Amino acid sequence: MFNGIRPMARELNEHPSTVAAWKRVGRIPAEKQPHVLAAGLKLGLPITAEHVVFPLGRPHAAYADLPPLNARVFCDRQNASQRAEAAEPKI
Repeated sequence: MFNGIRPMARELNEHPSTVAAWKRVGRIPAEKQPHVLAAGLKLGLPITAEHVVFPLGRPHAAYADLPPLNARVFCDRQNASQRAEAAEPKI
């Protein structure tokens, strides 16, 4: 969407080899994703969070059991502080 590695690197103030490595491994590091999205939007590119999280497209059948990005995800596990609260007697 940025018309190549060098233009993207220039917009993000990153070295071209860094952006090339992102392309090679097929992912943009999480800490860089907001910057990539903001730079794309600033340039008027039709970029979305999905483009940034899955730059080469969504994974295939191996990950078919993952919920869609807009689906709610619930966890019934309690974290350590919740377990400690539950263990303390209420007076």
